[in-house]
Amino acid sequence: MNSNPHADNTDGDRTETTDHPQRDPDAAASHDDGETSRALSRRRFVQATGATAGALALGGTAVAGAQPLEETCESFGEIDVGDGDFLLINNDWGESVEDSGFEMCSWLAEDGSYGYEWTTRPDGGEPNYPQVLLGTKPWGDDSDVGSFPVQRGDIDELTLEVDIDLNVSGGEWNLAEEWWLMEQPPDQQIETHTHEIMLVLEWSDEHSHGGVDEPGVWTDQFGNEIDYWTVYSGGGGTDAAFHIFRVSGGLTTGQVDLSEIIDFMSERYGLSEDLWVSGIEVGNEYWGGVQGDVTYNTLDVTVNGTTYESGSDAGDGSDPEPESIEVGEYETQDSTDDGLHNDFTGDGETTHDDVTAFFENLEDESVQNNPEAFDFAGNDEVSFADVVDLLRQV
Repeated sequence: MNSNPHADNTDGDRTETTDHPQRDPDAAASHDDGETSRALSRRRFVQATGATAGALALGGTAVAGAQPLEETCESFGEIDVGDGDFLLINNDWGESVEDSGFEMCSWLAEDGSYGYEWTTRPDGGEPNYPQVLLGTKPWGDDSDVGSFPVQRGDIDELTLEVDIDLNVSGGEWNLAEEWWLMEQPPDQQIETHTHEIMLVLEWSDEHSHGGVDEPGVWTDQFGNEIDYWTVYSGGGGTDAAFHIFRVSGGLTTGQVDLSEIIDFMSERYGLSEDLWVSGIEVGNEYWGGVQGDVTYNTLDVTVNGTTYESGSDAGDGSDPEPESIEVGEYETQDSTDDGLHNDFTGDGETTHDDVTAFFENLEDESVQNNPEAFDFAGNDEVSFADVVDLLRQV
């Protein structure tokens, strides 16, 4: 039950009653690991849905022509993205991929971009919400970052920056950011949420809440005009008040100031500063008859001076191995796929010429500044011992 003392005043005369079943992965059908072979790989999925012929216009996506670094087609499968600060969640809370005969896969590419795609799901039912999570959820989900959950009164800065490619068609859908307000952090007590706060960034013509309650309630520092779309009496199948805002005209590339929403809710409804903000979720709600492919090139969140980055600009959480390193007159290569640059001469193998070139350039700045590429001895430095170990490979 909602025990927040302000909850009864948040609905006002704009309240509409609807049913939003709780978005709890435990409520979804349990997954049988033996059935994972049923899921199509991303490449087979693209082919099976006709995406290569343009059905979903996937030709420009980051991994359309290659296998992803990691993927999951499982119900509520998760992938770490953005240096492990974010969770990419294959969230099928409304219509299970395991029970309904359609496919939804989430993926991470080598350049750090990520996303998800799905075939047309059956009509009816609640929306699915494949998403990215930074922080927590009321049910205990946690990407394990220090900035969330955080009490409302402690937030001075909260911004979102996105660059998202959307290829979605066929009916009702949106691209939405949201968080929950909670009386307790989930690690102390789960399901204490009192409010669900959503900012819709983009939406289809079919997605409507019966008209906008209050257009243009403010313009943020980035020039976005924000509408107060509506409020429902229950969010996520609970007694939580569900407040929905939207960026007028839509936003798939750019920045938005989320702290303005916190200020609005304080001024309008007097919400307690002691309530906890769960985290930041961004994803696509979609209903029956919709198919799509979504790529996140950038999704960055800044809270009180700390910026969490994800997407191709941020990489995949590790420093990528260089394809080649210029050492003197040579362009060194890794011909054995072990991360070590054994090939100096470019013939695709390790020879005495490579050993000689390595020895002659051992003190070269490009060698000494890239120990991860030349540490053949495995002692975390580049020295004559590495020349000896390379010689042993000949």
